[in-house]
Amino acid sequence: MRLEHRAPLLAVLGLAVVAAGLRLPFLGAPAGNDEAGFLIVARSWEAGSSLYGDYWVDRPPLILWIFDLAGDLTTLRVLGCLAAAATVVAVGGAAAVAAGRRAAPWAAAAAAVWCASPWLGTVRVNGEILAAPFVAASILCTLLALRRPDRTVPWAIAAGVLATAAFGIKQSTVDPFVFAVVAAVVLAVVQPAERRRATLLVAAGVLGALGTTALLVLSASLRGTAPGELFRAVVVFRFDAGQVIGSSASGATDTRLLALAGTWAVSGLAVLSVAVLVLALRRRRDPVVVATAATVVVSSAIALLGGSYWAHYLIQLVPAVALGAGLLAVAVAPWARRVGASGLAVGLVSTLIYSFVTGGQHESEADDLGDAVRAAAEPSDAMVVAYGQPNVLFAAGMDSPYENLWSLPIRVRDPELTDLIEVLRGPEAPAWVVEWSDFDTWAVDASALKIVVDDRYRAVAAPCGHVVWLRDDLDRAPVAEDC
Repeated sequence: MRLEHRAPLLAVLGLAVVAAGLRLPFLGAPAGNDEAGFLIVARSWEAGSSLYGDYWVDRPPLILWIFDLAGDLTTLRVLGCLAAAATVVAVGGAAAVAAGRRAAPWAAAAAAVWCASPWLGTVRVNGEILAAPFVAASILCTLLALRRPDRTVPWAIAAGVLATAAFGIKQSTVDPFVFAVVAAVVLAVVQPAERRRATLLVAAGVLGALGTTALLVLSASLRGTAPGELFRAVVVFRFDAGQVIGSSASGATDTRLLALAGTWAVSGLAVLSVAVLVLALRRRRDPVVVATAATVVVSSAIALLGGSYWAHYLIQLVPAVALGAGLLAVAVAPWARRVGASGLAVGLVSTLIYSFVTGGQHESEADDLGDAVRAAAEPSDAMVVAYGQPNVLFAAGMDSPYENLWSLPIRVRDPELTDLIEVLRGPEAPAWVVEWSDFDTWAVDASALKIVVDDRYRAVAAPCGHVVWLRDDLDRAPVAEDC
C-alpha cells in the first residue's frame, strides 16, 4: 500500500490510541452512580424477586452483561477506553466509505476529542460510551451495504445486529436504525432503479435486528428476567418517568439543562451539527448526507427529551456528528478546513491538559461516606441509601434489600415509599440507612418513612453532612465523622 493510502489509516489508528490514552488518567476515579449501580446489579443477576435478580433497573440486558464481564471498576474503565478507541476506528472507517480516505482522519479526530472529553462525562463508563462503537460500526455496515450492491444483504444484516446491540445497551440509542431507514428511503426516492435494493437493505437489517432481539430476550429469560417485565422496564417505564420528571422536577434539573446546552455549544457539537444540516439541505439528494443529518437531529432530540439532562447524554451524538465532520471536511473550502483543524487541535490539547492535571485528583463524598460505614460495619451488614446513590453502597461493599438503587425508579415506582417501608419494617431490614439528602425530597411522600426510621433506627454520625442511621438492636464501631 502506498504511503498516501496508508496515511489516513495510520492517522485513524493513532487517534484511536489518543482517545483511549486520554481516558487512562481517570482509571482510579471513584465510581459514578451508574457504574456502581450496574456493577452491583450485574454481580447479583440471577433468578430473584425483581427484574434482575433482586434489583430493578430500567435498562436492557446487554449493558448488564458487559458490567458482569468487567466484574470490577478498573476493568470496566479499561473497557471504556477500548470502547472509545473502537468508536474512533469505526467512525473513521464510515467516513472513508462515505466520502473517501481523506475524510477518515477528520471524522476520527472529532470522535477522539469527544470520546475523551471529561466535559461530556467520559470520566466514567456509561451506556452511551459503551453503545457508541456499536452505533458507529452499524452505520459503517449500512454504508458498505449501500456501496456494495453485491453484498447488500450480509452488510445490512450485520448493521441490524450491531444496531440492536447498541439498543441492548441503552434503549434510547436508535441512531443506527434512523440512519439506515433514512438512507434507504432517500435512495429509493432519488434513484427509482434502486428501490429494490433499498427495500432489501431495510428488510435484511430488520432480519438481523429481530434475530438479535430474540437472542437477547431469550438469554435474559434464562437468567430469570421475564420478557414482559423487561418490556415494561425498557419501554413503558420511560413514559412514566417522563411524566414524573415533567411534573415535579427540581431546580437542579433546570441547572443541568443549562449546563447541557452550554456543553453542547462549547464542545463544538453545536457548530458541527448545524453545519451538517446545512450540508444536507445543499445535498438533499445524497442518501448518506441526508441520513447523517437526520441521525444528528434524532440523537440531539433524544439527549434533550430524556428530561434529566446529564452531560454524558451528549456522547450519543458523537458517531453521527463525527461522521458529519468527515463529510464536511471534503466538501468545504481549504480555509474552513484550517479552522476545523484548529478547533480539533484545541480540543485535543485542552483535553490532554485537563486529563493529566486533574486525572489523579480522586475525591468523592460518596466514597468517603461508604468507606466510613464500611470501617464500622460487620461483613454481613446491608444498607439502604435514601434516595439512590448506589456509589455509596458500592464504596461500603454492601448489598441492599431494597430493589431500587436509583432515585428516578423510586419516584416513579414507589413514590409513597411503600416498598421501602416494608423492607425497613421487615425481618431483613438493613443494618444501615443513609440519608443522603433530606427524606422530604421531590416526588416522594416520606411522612411514613420518617416514622419507621425514627422507630427502628438511631442516628449515629453525619460524615460529609449525610446522616447515617443504625438499627436500634445492633451495636457497631463508631462511624468516623471526618470527610
